[in-house]
Amino acid sequence: MTTSGVTEWGLTAAAVIRQAMVELGVLNGGDEPEATEEADAMLRLNAMLKTWGGEANLFREATGTLVIVGGSGAGALPSEVRQVNSVRHVSSATYQRPLLEWNRDQYFSLPNRTAVGNPTMYYLSKTPLVWEIRVWPVPATDITLHIDYSRAVETVTDVEETLDIPQEWQEAVILGLAARCASMFGTTRLDPGTVQRIDAASAAMYQKLLDRDRPDSYYFEPWDSCYS
Repeated sequence: MTTSGVTEWGLTAAAVIRQAMVELGVLNGGDEPEATEEADAMLRLNAMLKTWGGEANLFREATGTLVIVGGSGAGALPSEVRQVNSVRHVSSATYQRPLLEWNRDQYFSLPNRTAVGNPTMYYLSKTPLVWEIRVWPVPATDITLHIDYSRAVETVTDVEETLDIPQEWQEAVILGLAARCASMFGTTRLDPGTVQRIDAASAAMYQKLLDRDRPDSYYFEPWDSCYS
């Protein structure tokens, strides 16, 4: 028999939730979770994916542009931006000049933050609702910035949606969700040894994937040690 010839593989949130519960031993093959269990698991799934977004992953890398209006010195970033890796001033069609990143103390120590000129640095201002890029000196006319950033993983809003992750991360998501859902079912429904095994396997697999998927890493290690 020939192989399928298919390499794409994506799982829905419903499939991940069900497999996580099977992994925990609280759901048998062929059974489906209750609606309240599925809703609670989906909340924990989103929370886990958002927490994982605090790390750098190659699959979340993206680029975009931001216009800084002349005289304003600042521009709001799209909500999907979770980490700014570099900012470049698009001076012409063939030249982009990198801006130096400054932290909050450096930016607010400037004696004149409204000084007008050709921007040489940027400061990333973060609030719970808005992230914005502030540049200095403030440009007199509109300029375009080219931004390299890490985006947020898309939020799961329905269990029938496919997760916004590569296929290599699917099993790590199942194990990670299983570990996070253990407390949902109480100590009387779960075998402590099973929970301990899942916790260990989840942590090991996530770390290996993270190390392999860092933008500056070329880390390789046998997969079978995830289950050792």
